[in-house]
Amino acid sequence: MTPNSPAARWQDAVQNLLDMRRPVQAEQLLRQQLVRNPREGQAYIMLGFALYQQNRLPEARSVVQEALALNPAASEALYVLCLIEDQAGQQEAMQTALQEALRLQPTNPKYLSIQAQLHLHQGEPTAAQRAAELGLSHNPTHAGCLVVRAGALHALQHWPELAATLQQLVAAHPNLPKAHQLLGREAMRQKRFAMAQAHFQEALRLAPNDATALQGASQAIRQQLWLGRWATWLDNYLTFISEGTKQRQLKAWGHFLLILIPLSLLCVPILLFMGFEAVYWRLHPQVRQLRNRPAATRPYAQQTFRRYGPVAAFSLLLLAWATGFIWLLVWLGVPESSLGPGLTGGLTSVALAIGAAFKQASERSIPETSPLAEVLGSLLVLVTTITCVCWEDTWPFGPVTLFILTSGVGVYFIRHAWAAGQ
Repeated sequence: MTPNSPAARWQDAVQNLLDMRRPVQAEQLLRQQLVRNPREGQAYIMLGFALYQQNRLPEARSVVQEALALNPAASEALYVLCLIEDQAGQQEAMQTALQEALRLQPTNPKYLSIQAQLHLHQGEPTAAQRAAELGLSHNPTHAGCLVVRAGALHALQHWPELAATLQQLVAAHPNLPKAHQLLGREAMRQKRFAMAQAHFQEALRLAPNDATALQGASQAIRQQLWLGRWATWLDNYLTFISEGTKQRQLKAWGHFLLILIPLSLLCVPILLFMGFEAVYWRLHPQVRQLRNRPAATRPYAQQTFRRYGPVAAFSLLLLAWATGFIWLLVWLGVPESSLGPGLTGGLTSVALAIGAAFKQASERSIPETSPLAEVLGSLLVLVTTITCVCWEDTWPFGPVTLFILTSGVGVYFIRHAWAAGQ
């Protein structure tokens, strides 16, 4: 196939679209090519990869199997099938396809990088390093092999070799987001937080939706603030004590006994400090900029209220429902002493659910309408429910009526949120 032949031209065009993560356009060109030549094996392989990029895994698998039916020795089709099965969570099928691809082309760096990545995920960094270096012996600048080699060296704590590998990676692929992400991680390990922030922000410039780079940049900013450094140290120290006591480490038990009395006295101040630090860090101008939040205080507050207002309204409504439910149980004669364990578990589950809802809201787009009416309405229901429960003259009709009302509104909220998520 000559460089200027029609086959080379359409393949180059499709490959460029796939490299730019434009699989829908690539799929259109490939289907046109298959209409012209229904037995074009390479078109099936590339179509399978385009469908894989769109997460249409059953269709992608079927297309790749058609390519293998045309040519069972097409190692590239097996490679794409390996990616598909990995995304589908079919690890056995993924390894079978990878081993067959390596049997056909045992020195292909692309296949060896996948094998090395698999070893790394299985907790075998030495095997991962060997597979990556075998691939690099055939292509010294292969991005996948360099990335996995860096991951293996990090796991093995071979820091000088890791530094050399990262320099080689960024020199060969200066526009690869993963290269700057790994450099940021290494700078964080060395406590060079300003440098880490610069690397993570470069990764975000190249890949704006990279969640790992966003988290890394935010943490790098946090570590440059004295409040953040103190909070991180305190969190690490408390984690060392809690995990160490579980593992029966004598040193951890010694620290636990040493700080037992001060910790019991300072528990609330410590929690307040950690909460204040978390809010202060997330409101920092640089962190706002990373998360694409408004720099001005008033627009930021308005955006935050619109984003989290519906969840806050539902949380208030849930508290109102729980108040009425607990009152109903007591009114029906359930002993208060038997409610303790159930209430503890139930309220813990409610708190975790509210936290998960707030986290999910942070990842969604901002609603166009203000939730002020919903928040005020839910707050009014909560206040009214508490008033009715505490005021015996309203028993039993007031609390029961409000319990039924909050149940109905809660069902409406859940159905509305479910429909919006579809």
